[in-house]
Amino acid sequence: MLYPQTNAMRTKISLDGFWKFAPDYHNTGEEKQWYKGIPHDREIGVPASWNEQFQDLMYFFETGWYEKEIEVPKIVEGETIYLRFGSVHYLAKVWVNGEYVGEHEGAHLPFEFDVTNVIRCGQKNIITVAVDARLKADRLPPGQVQHEMIVGFKGQYPENNYDFFPYAGIHRPVMLYTVSSTHIKDMIIQTSTEDHKGIVDYTIFLNQAFNGEIKVTLDGEVYENIVVNNTDTICGQWIVSEPRLWSMEDPYLYTLAACLTQEGTTIDYYELKIGIRTIEIKDCKLLLNGKEIFLRGFGMHEDFPVIGKGMNHAVITKDFNLLKWMGANSIRTSHYPYSEEFLHYADAHGILVIGETPFVGFVKSHYTNPTIKEKVKKVIQEMITRDRNHPSIIAWSLANEGDTFVPEAEPFYKGMYDYAKSIDDTRPFTITNCIDVEEDVALQYFDFISINRYYGWYDQVGRLDMGCELLDKKLDRCYEIFKKPIIVTEFGADAMAGLHMDPAEEFSEEYQAEMVERQYNIIFSKPYTIGAHIWAFADFKTSQTPSRVVLNRKGLFTRERQPKLAAHKMKENWSK
Repeated sequence: MLYPQTNAMRTKISLDGFWKFAPDYHNTGEEKQWYKGIPHDREIGVPASWNEQFQDLMYFFETGWYEKEIEVPKIVEGETIYLRFGSVHYLAKVWVNGEYVGEHEGAHLPFEFDVTNVIRCGQKNIITVAVDARLKADRLPPGQVQHEMIVGFKGQYPENNYDFFPYAGIHRPVMLYTVSSTHIKDMIIQTSTEDHKGIVDYTIFLNQAFNGEIKVTLDGEVYENIVVNNTDTICGQWIVSEPRLWSMEDPYLYTLAACLTQEGTTIDYYELKIGIRTIEIKDCKLLLNGKEIFLRGFGMHEDFPVIGKGMNHAVITKDFNLLKWMGANSIRTSHYPYSEEFLHYADAHGILVIGETPFVGFVKSHYTNPTIKEKVKKVIQEMITRDRNHPSIIAWSLANEGDTFVPEAEPFYKGMYDYAKSIDDTRPFTITNCIDVEEDVALQYFDFISINRYYGWYDQVGRLDMGCELLDKKLDRCYEIFKKPIIVTEFGADAMAGLHMDPAEEFSEEYQAEMVERQYNIIFSKPYTIGAHIWAFADFKTSQTPSRVVLNRKGLFTRERQPKLAAHKMKENWSK
């Protein structure tokens, strides 16, 4: 899916800002035809979660109704008009001027509707969205799993089967955008190198068969000028002499542009930023452009005070600034696909990304549920289709901390791997494991091993020496079993900012700082490891539970992005 842009042939209109809002406590709004006008008593900011904008919405997980009045310029009349949402949590039903235009289930990924026939150009229009945020066992990630809930999450409020807050609302930008009746629908770019030359394979998809000329340029240089007849798909390959390879040190982005013309008239035009680079696993090493790299960084969350999971350019800028300040080179989008804006920034600033699905907290009943299987395939397809052209995406994580010890997990995850690999065979795939690898039935099918380990925190509580010794032994055993490269995708300890203790004890800044540095050094010392991601980048909100003081406080930064002692320690470590 292409990200909308404004140019000579395309227009986009932001619908971000204040929307009318009404909570539907009994989920009867559709029956009462609220899509013809909601009984609002407040306005709310978009994009942002609704939970922290009003006190009475913090634990509201029913249906929230949004309404926005807009005037669409007369000048776009005759164009094809799409209404696009970057992400809505969780199920969205959409009306335009009282007419139903469609729905989308699943948060964290964009969706759009062709609203050409219902939008009134040159007039005022009403956009209405019903957002169903109920926590259900068959949603991704799951809520209210009840008797199968993972130990540690039982009894928490709200009842979700994962360790982050189930924020609700319109979380990412909303916009109208226009294209011509014949337009570029999608592009697939794959890059490689050979004999010091860059190879760019491209496929351009049109929305319908086209007769005319297609010109393709790279940084303004014409590489192809093709006359096509009744064609909706164009494929080609370029050889780039002396390519400037995309890397962490030099994240150079080429501008690939495609232009459709018909009888000398431009029909459509689209620019895509691409990076020429290679990524591969070879001999238990992770290679970027043929050079070995070690991933040092974090798992993190889209979470910030007041806006919750709302996309915010300033927060993205701040987070990347802190990653660079630390000396980090990578992150995992735990535990769902992050915003497109986040990935654009990663592309431009050379941060490597492991893109992750929202499949967190899966239990036995999910593996045999045909509805879940279809939803899983849909999300994998949507995520890879959205993100496959980002050079910063170097790998995919297809699940986090599922019950991978039950027999039903084996065919489920093998099928997941095979399906994902059929869509993208250019990147390695993994899932993250949190159980004893001796019992895991799923990891064997993946390209590299990702494990979450909290020795010295949940295991060997307060005994850091024993925790470090256990981590060392368990890493060796994991490699002995799988003979594949390993990244420790989570390790760390909670720390209350400002709590200092000598000797160091759990929850003190000293204990966290000593743990992450010692365990990072153990992981880094192994010849078969390819990375270490500290959990977590910053503190984040969770459901209420006796094991959490409002937040998960494993962040090396506070929720407001102030550094703890461990941040300074690891900055020094990573600068060596």
